[in-house]
Amino acid sequence: MQTAPMPAIAEALTEAAVRYGTPAYVYDLAGIRSRIERLIRVLPPGIGIRYSVKANPALAVCRVIAEAGLDAEVSSDGELAVALEAGFRPDQILVSGPYKEPSLLDRLASLPGVLISVDSLSELGELTTHPAPLRTGGGIVLRLRPDYPAAGEMPGGPEHRFGIPAGQLSTGAIRPAVRCLGFHVYGGSQILDSALAARNLNNAHDLAMRMAKRLGLRPRVVNLGGGFGVPYHQGVQELDLAPAAAALGAMMAADPGTTLILELGRYLVAEAGWYLTRVVHEQTLGHRPAVVVDGGIHHRPDLCGLGLARCCAPPVLLGPPRGGARPTAVLGCLCLPWDILANGAMLPALHTGDILAFPTAGAYGLTAAPSAFLGHRLPAEISLDNGSLALLPPSQPPLLPPTAISRVLAMGTP
Repeated sequence: MQTAPMPAIAEALTEAAVRYGTPAYVYDLAGIRSRIERLIRVLPPGIGIRYSVKANPALAVCRVIAEAGLDAEVSSDGELAVALEAGFRPDQILVSGPYKEPSLLDRLASLPGVLISVDSLSELGELTTHPAPLRTGGGIVLRLRPDYPAAGEMPGGPEHRFGIPAGQLSTGAIRPAVRCLGFHVYGGSQILDSALAARNLNNAHDLAMRMAKRLGLRPRVVNLGGGFGVPYHQGVQELDLAPAAAALGAMMAADPGTTLILELGRYLVAEAGWYLTRVVHEQTLGHRPAVVVDGGIHHRPDLCGLGLARCCAPPVLLGPPRGGARPTAVLGCLCLPWDILANGAMLPALHTGDILAFPTAGAYGLTAAPSAFLGHRLPAEISLDNGSLALLPPSQPPLLPPTAISRVLAMGTP
């Protein structure tokens, strides 16, 4: 688990805060490369890996993943544009999600090889009336709704909202004009139990094979999801990949004609990210010491209900070591009583100007956050690549478009 950064990383984080200000996100690109290398080393040869761009669509992050030879999964026209700009080829891209906007479908007409995950029979019917994406030859996969128990922090079991229920599929469900290449299954995410991770993959594979038999289809591709978790909480161990690797090896041996795909997001990028804030005031919360920082939950959301403020790894104080740790609350800058980034974290006495680095912040951060709330400026996004820092283009638009700012300035002072 990422707790305190290595000295070289800590020095670079401090430099990032000094050079670009706070709040800020810093993404360690070398850490992402190392994660990918470990994953490829442990998994059986021939397993495909798709990066779920929604986890972190920063262009520098996506480019590193594309350069490593992984594929991509996108869920919108905007994410597709990022994936293409990052260097993913069209035939490396899967488009998923319950709704594909018309601009996305139109764009697919000029992108041969893109694979489309179909979420419902209604969508399948729509695609046959909008032939542009089907003319490119990439084909489709049917997303199946799991009929087995859910797994992880964000479960995807029988009551899940995504995918086609097994009872709706029959031999007549797929029209001859549709090139169906296989299946896509999501059984849950943020799984840290190694046995559960392997069982989740086995369940997804079993469901896909049962549906293939029912439809008389020999699948060329089965996207098993993945759901591998990262240890946000203190005292939680890294996921042991060995059981999942063994399960995947057995599936490949049983059906060598099918390419198996893992779809991973946070597992690749979460632990390579840091969220930097600066102490701006000293406060109290209850009877405990507290500080106010220039960031908040509008930059670092808790979409998965992981309890980031209560029991996750505390932020790291950058700079020279300081003793005297005590339970401390780190309060955000918003006018919200629940804008608390850490509560009861063991930290030394903090003072105005101190820089705090929150670990495991590389996934579902800025683009997943309500950052426009209260109109604070957006955090900088910074890449760190073997000691070299670079300011990244904003992954979100400014709070006010330039035309609006110009109108305000033109009004002048009364």
